[in-house]
Amino acid sequence: MLRSLVGYFAMLGCAFLIGGCTAWRNRGCWRPVIYGILFQVALIFVLMKFPICISGIEYLANGIMKLKDATLEGTKFVFGYIGGDMLPFDILDGRSPFVFAFQALPTVILTGALAAILTYLKVFPIIAKVMGYAFKKVFGVNETVGIITAAKIFVGQVEAPLLVKHRLPFLRENDIFIILALAFATTSVATMPIYAGALDGICQDAMKHVLVSSVVSVISVHIICPLMMQSGRVDDDIGTASSQESTLPYSSFMGAMSKGVSDGAFVWWCIVGSLIGAVALIALTNYLLGLFPDVGGEPITLQRIFGICMYPFAWLLDVASKDVMSVSQILGTKTAVNELVAFFDLAKAGLDSGSVTKAIYALNNFGNFACIGITIGGISALAPSQKCISALACKAFWAGLLATGLTAMIMSVFLDCLELV
Repeated sequence: MLRSLVGYFAMLGCAFLIGGCTAWRNRGCWRPVIYGILFQVALIFVLMKFPICISGIEYLANGIMKLKDATLEGTKFVFGYIGGDMLPFDILDGRSPFVFAFQALPTVILTGALAAILTYLKVFPIIAKVMGYAFKKVFGVNETVGIITAAKIFVGQVEAPLLVKHRLPFLRENDIFIILALAFATTSVATMPIYAGALDGICQDAMKHVLVSSVVSVISVHIICPLMMQSGRVDDDIGTASSQESTLPYSSFMGAMSKGVSDGAFVWWCIVGSLIGAVALIALTNYLLGLFPDVGGEPITLQRIFGICMYPFAWLLDVASKDVMSVSQILGTKTAVNELVAFFDLAKAGLDSGSVTKAIYALNNFGNFACIGITIGGISALAPSQKCISALACKAFWAGLLATGLTAMIMSVFLDCLELV
């Protein structure tokens, strides 16, 4: 417990140092940090002690999962078995017919259409007011960042900002930085059942921990980001809602729907291209590292390098001593490849149940190199006028990792406390 508590403050210290210690000169940034920590502790207590809260989150998550199911009907109609329909042939053992580009990513198209329609119907402006007020009171952010924060608990890194696409050009660099960090620090309900399913029979209540991780991590982002921003002020307004709504290009319901679909399709295409490029660069890097002599009888890869770098993090996570090296290697795989592979590795690692539970909170995020390409490509397509996205992405990537680390450390403390009670 003490080790994880030290790790919690180590994450804060790393954010402070990466931010160039600017938080020391901008005392205003400490308000959201302190308020955020208090709010995070209270939120975790409520989530862990009142099962009805988890039931409510699961209910919302199941509702949002219907977006994926509805999208699958469309992809099956257009692409046939490539899009998820019945296969006209047998599958070899160990192979999967899942095609990421045609069965998972098209959800952004439906999300784009719904976002445009709900904006035209004035639903999102109302939600923005409510969410913006809540997050502004606690963290000092504007309503646009507030609604993206709430959405990011459930939807992917591009779908969340797609909900308020028309507001993105009005955001400041600090706002963009928070949105990028949110993209890397969390996942989406489309992938959560896969993670929980991989741990079926290994970790009790795996889905509960995955959901709690997503909720707590969005708070962690708002604690970490002020420490890494160049300016301590995060509560400046970006213009009134009325001035932003007047820029909407929707003159009718059908116009909103068609524009939303075209926006989503364009984002889908940008994500596909970025993902191909990012994965290819990772593979090329591993090929080049393979030219060096093997170490320990195995070739050098990005996964192994990051696994070694993650050893202190795994130790601070306070997993069982015999599991520290295994957890660090799994974290390295998550960073260099993706979290899906890491969850399956976690299921096969033979770790103690407590180590598995704590590792879930460290793995449940899109903090990997391939997702950097997805996030930059997708959000740049939504807001081409925001030229700072690429420049901020690398720093936001580390902010997302630190936010997930913050979540993992504080949850490790709570899990240990629950064992003692």
